Amino acid sequence: MPSPIRGKVPTGGWGDKNITFSFSRNNRLTTKHDFQTVFASATKATHRSLIVLYRSNNLPQARLGIIVPKQHVRLAVSRHRVRRLIRESFRHHKDALKGLDIVVLIRSKCTPLDAVRNDVEYLWQKITH
Repeated sequence: MPSPIRGKVPTGGWGDKNITFSFSRNNRLTTKHDFQTVFASATKATHRSLIVLYRSNNLPQARLGIIVPKQHVRLAVSRHRVRRLIRESFRHHKDALKGLDIVVLIRSKCTPLDAVRNDVEYLWQKITH
């Protein structure tokens, strides 16, 4: 198993802080029960073509689930690309999202992938503030 990617990010003062950008299994919603608990008692945030459902999970890390319906993104290549963009953004914001279970849903056609990236970034900011 490969080691997580580590990057040095300046902290604004003396020294550097090591941050991991991995997306391990404990950062994912994996079971049907995990998704059902989020759907049952979630707070909703929306922006353009995305819906984010989230709830507190009483864990030290954030967990993510992604739903990209075939009716909204027809090609499998495009669906996987959307998932990768959402996961990448999540990895960079997971420290700010600690203690949340999050489900990201695509609710309409979202062809420009840059728009998806910007929408997800906006929603992370909305959730954390």
